[in-house]
Amino acid sequence: MNDFSASIESATSLQGQVSDSKAQTVPAESSSGPASAEMSGWGADAGDDDFEYVPVSPWAPAALVMGLLSLTGFMGLFGLYVAAFSTFLGFAAVSRIRASEGEVKGRLAAYLGLTVAILSFCLGSAKQVYAYSNEVPDGYRRVNFPKEIADQQFIYVGGRRKIPPDVASLLGEKVYLKGFMWATQATEGLTRFILLKDNGECCFGGKPKSHDFITVTLRSYPEGQRPELADRAPGMSDTTLSDEEQRELGAEYVHQLTTKAFIGKVAVAGVLAADPAAGEQAGEDYEYAPVYTMDAELIEEAWTSF
Repeated sequence: MNDFSASIESATSLQGQVSDSKAQTVPAESSSGPASAEMSGWGADAGDDDFEYVPVSPWAPAALVMGLLSLTGFMGLFGLYVAAFSTFLGFAAVSRIRASEGEVKGRLAAYLGLTVAILSFCLGSAKQVYAYSNEVPDGYRRVNFPKEIADQQFIYVGGRRKIPPDVASLLGEKVYLKGFMWATQATEGLTRFILLKDNGECCFGGKPKSHDFITVTLRSYPEGQRPELADRAPGMSDTTLSDEEQRELGAEYVHQLTTKAFIGKVAVAGVLAADPAAGEQAGEDYEYAPVYTMDAELIEEAWTSF
C-alpha cells in the first residue's frame, strides 16, 4: 500500500509540474513566437493603414465635358448658348463639390470646366460683337431680309401689286443683307442665284413666294475696274463671258464676277431693285414671279448669323 501511495503521489507531482510548465511556456510563446508576432503586427498595420475610398462627384466630369463643348462659342450664336449653359453648370458643380466637405472629389475638373466655359462665353461674345460691328461695308446699309423685306409682303391696289413704302425706300440703295442660296446645282463659278430669306424652303422643299426671295446677279465690270469690295470675299473669282453668256445675263461688260456656292448663311452686298409687274402675264406663276433683284459685288459667308 505504501508503495502504491507513493506512486500516486509521484504521478500527481509530475502532472503538476507539467501543468506549471505549460502555464509558463504558452504565454511566452503567444507573446514572443513568430506566428503570434506576425498576427499581432498584421492587426496593428490594418488599423493604421485603412484605405478610405473617396468617389468622384458626377458633377465634375459633366462640368469638364460641357466646358470643352463651350468652345463652340467661338463659332457662332448657338455656341454662345452652349457656353452660357456650361458656365451655369460649372458654378453648380463647384458649389456642390465644395459643399460635400471632402466626401467627394473632382474639384479640379469642375474648376477647369468652369474656367473654359467662362472664357469661351466672354471671348466668343466679344468676337461676335466685333464681327457684327464690322461686317457691313462702308457705304452700305444693313437690311434684315426677313423682317424688312419678306414680312412686308406686297400691297395690292385694283389687283395690281405694289411695293410697300418701307421697302420702296430701299430700292436703288446699296444694301447689305443675309439669306440662303436656293436650288444651286453648281458649286463654283456662279454668276446668278436665288437668295431666300431663311433655310426652311431652301432645305425642305417648297416654292417661295415673290416677297421671300431675291434674284442675285453678280456684277460685270470694264477691263481693269474690278470692284475692290470683291477682294474681301475668298470665295469670289472672275470669268470672261462669251457673247451668248453676256446676252443671257444681260451683262454690260465681258468681265464677270463669280462666286462659289454656300450651304450656310451668306451675306450679299449690292443694289436692290424691284419689278412689281413681274409675272403679270404668267398666270398662275404671278404669286411666285421674281420681283426683287440685286446687282451684287460681294458674296461671302456671313460673319454672324443675326
